[in-house]
Amino acid sequence: MGDVSYLEKLGFSQNEAKVYTALLKNKLLNGYEIAKLSGVSRSLVYEVINRLVSKGILFRLEGEPSYYTPLEYDKLIERMKKEHESNLKKAEEYLRNLAGEEENHDYVMNIVGFDKTIRKAAALIDGAREEISLSVWQEEFTLLKGALQRALERGVKIYLFTFEDIAMDGCVVFSYRIHDASQLFPYRRLTLVVDGDQCLTGENSGDRSVFTYTRNHAIVSLATDEIVLNIFWYQYMKKRGVLCSGNTAGDFLRLIENMAKELDISSDMTKNLMVYDFQRRKHDEEEGLRER
Repeated sequence: MGDVSYLEKLGFSQNEAKVYTALLKNKLLNGYEIAKLSGVSRSLVYEVINRLVSKGILFRLEGEPSYYTPLEYDKLIERMKKEHESNLKKAEEYLRNLAGEEENHDYVMNIVGFDKTIRKAAALIDGAREEISLSVWQEEFTLLKGALQRALERGVKIYLFTFEDIAMDGCVVFSYRIHDASQLFPYRRLTLVVDGDQCLTGENSGDRSVFTYTRNHAIVSLATDEIVLNIFWYQYMKKRGVLCSGNTAGDFLRLIENMAKELDISSDMTKNLMVYDFQRRKHDEEEGLRER
């Protein structure tokens, strides 16, 4: 009967392919003749014939005995093409919806390693549609600047918050411009919020860095709130006229301490004062070493 594997790949069973090709060659056959010419046993042939009739691939001519004729091959191929295209579209829609549901799950993913984190951050920025909020340090900013520029060119609004002297045309920048800001903190955190529904945050520890990516609403809101509160604090100090370019880490810490006293804020109420305590201890240790 020849190679029927191509029909099998298109959804025919082996026996269905044998019966159809036998009829295609002979045009009109009864059940006995189909079994003889196709090589399908007489005990199975009528079951196969009936399946093909129900699918509209064979047509029964009633009589005694009944005869059968095939659907012409070109019509069969055309029908299969249409069915295949329809199934592909339905599968695409189903998978798209499924992927969309997955994206909205509140999972939290850890990303280990600074280089992997920068690649993830750049990918998120490249996918931004409307708005980016980024709390960043100079090293990370330099690595992400290309992606940020592409986002600006797409019309994405970008807010940058930083303690270091960072500027970028087209962005709304809130920068303390502290030239030795690395002396301020025992860590260097990056927080990125994209379109208000996903965030990436963590501390740069080189190869040992562990950053967190998520769409979890509570975590995204917390990350957003941190950036907003940092900006609020910056704007408040700017409005008071106590900021100036060229601030040192020491200047900033003294400013924080004085304003905390003025506002009756104790060290257990704000992260900035905990950072101040860290810096003060560090300063005392350095002074102690010098005295020795």
